[in-house]
Amino acid sequence: MSRVNAGLMLLIALCAAAARAQPQMPQWSVALDDVQGPPAYVIGTGAGSDGIVVNLLRSGIGLTPLGLRRWRFTAAEVCADGASNAHVDAVKPLPGGETWALRSCYGPDGMPQQHQLLRLASDGSPITTTDLGARPAQWGRAGLVPLPDGVIALVPGLGGLHWLRIGLDGQILGDAFTELIGPPNASIRILNAKRWPNGSVSVATHQFVSCNITPPTSCPRPASTLLRLSADGTERWRVEAGERAAFIGFDDDGSSLIVQSVFYEPLILRQVSANGVPGTPFVAAGGEPMSISGAAGPVRGRYLAHSETEQLLLDRDGTVLARRSQPDGIGGGAYACGTHGFITGVWYHDGALVSADDLSVLATFDVDGIDNTDWTSPGNLYWSLLDDGTIYTNSSRPGDLPSPRRARISRFAVPGSPAADLIFVDHLE
Repeated sequence: MSRVNAGLMLLIALCAAAARAQPQMPQWSVALDDVQGPPAYVIGTGAGSDGIVVNLLRSGIGLTPLGLRRWRFTAAEVCADGASNAHVDAVKPLPGGETWALRSCYGPDGMPQQHQLLRLASDGSPITTTDLGARPAQWGRAGLVPLPDGVIALVPGLGGLHWLRIGLDGQILGDAFTELIGPPNASIRILNAKRWPNGSVSVATHQFVSCNITPPTSCPRPASTLLRLSADGTERWRVEAGERAAFIGFDDDGSSLIVQSVFYEPLILRQVSANGVPGTPFVAAGGEPMSISGAAGPVRGRYLAHSETEQLLLDRDGTVLARRSQPDGIGGGAYACGTHGFITGVWYHDGALVSADDLSVLATFDVDGIDNTDWTSPGNLYWSLLDDGTIYTNSSRPGDLPSPRRARISRFAVPGSPAADLIFVDHLE
């Protein structure tokens, strides 16, 4: 190797090390000032190679990778009288700039009146509009799973899960319902969903009832379920994950991992094959008592499990590959994951990227230079980490407290990734 090449490689390494040492500032931040509040904050996002789509409850906004606004659509049109109680329930951007969006209208009594699924062009204009009727369901918890020839809408309903398949022309091609066990009148949360090449979909759900009874042992017991739905929406198999499931993840080979945790008891893992055959539950981390509040992954077969005091890097066999305690300054929940690692909480800044190999800190991110001392529950609830190194997150604008708060979207880049070469564009006022 020539001295010039060796020197260049050393310079690149030093620059990368310096980038890791200093918090990354956003390539751009965009304040979405025309949002009517309260609330005026982000309740969901979807990101891809063509930018990010932001769900602001009453409207949806599409931004380019440079932070320029592509379009805006509102939820009010779904209501015959333009009622204010119209919501955007879910958004899902597609390669090429199109977007699937679900919006609903609710009456004064809170009951649903009309639901619509829209396929939006890259300029935000509707290509198709599909009326889904007024079926009672928990539309605010819906999930959209894109297909090559359409989309699947997964909508929690009364006692189960609605599966709706809609084609690119807006026609409803399938409508199925799967019952779920759980307490009566349960709320249903979709924890995770993934489509497989054969058209089937894995879905992890949690059924629960909000309860403030003392003692809490008198509350109705929650339940969690792992489902595999066939390409026509019918149930292929299921595994009841019990009331203690903190996380259910899907590996690339179609298998699944159930993580179960009870306050200061050993962590229990359970592997499920791609054919739905559950393995015997086993103790992870050597049987050490802990209280896991959630997990993320897999990234190269590794999972990040987190509690209020530490993070653990686990493989699917329950081996602890690395751990990080709260005093190290990195902790809290895992907000996103991808080929570059895990996005997690961090003291004084807004997020950190940690390695999926050893939990080492690869970069930290700071939206505005203001110390974030409440790192366990930051305002940046939605993060996206793309394979090219692009990172999106949301936050409120400084000085906008109390409500109404104006939403803000920021873009970062993983140091050394292709996204880091983007020309800096600052849209923050």
